[in-house]
Amino acid sequence: MNIMRGLCAGLGLLAMLRPACGAPVLAGPSVAEKRIIDRQISHIADPATRHAVQGQDMAWQMTTFLCQNAARGVLVRMGSQPHRFFLQDAGPGSQVVASAALVSGRGQFLRAGNGLEWIGFSWACHLDPTTGHVVHFDVTPTGPVRAGP
Repeated sequence: MNIMRGLCAGLGLLAMLRPACGAPVLAGPSVAEKRIIDRQISHIADPATRHAVQGQDMAWQMTTFLCQNAARGVLVRMGSQPHRFFLQDAGPGSQVVASAALVSGRGQFLRAGNGLEWIGFSWACHLDPTTGHVVHFDVTPTGPVRAGP
């Protein structure tokens, strides 16, 4: 009986120490951020679209529902058309959730008035996990995006 109790206690201690010993910690939204995302998804009228959006990964959902509006103002000041930008690119890892306070990635915007000139950029969306609102949105241009494969 004592051996069993010791084994259970040891396994419990191991389970508690595992994250501290280098196990991956999955970043994700805070309760407030998840509430904002869920509320916006629930307002999607078409059930098929709503289901498709629910199936997107958390990086996409946080980027779309928490960061996109804050990005618009910053990108327009940099020369973007208001509705012609993407907070992602075709490469892997173009949207990364570092924590409930930081989502980052790569994107591109269509420069206003210059024909079809797309400008690449990296971005960081700093969030307040308590409120779910954007504190600051940083953009660093990386240059023109080459068209085609």
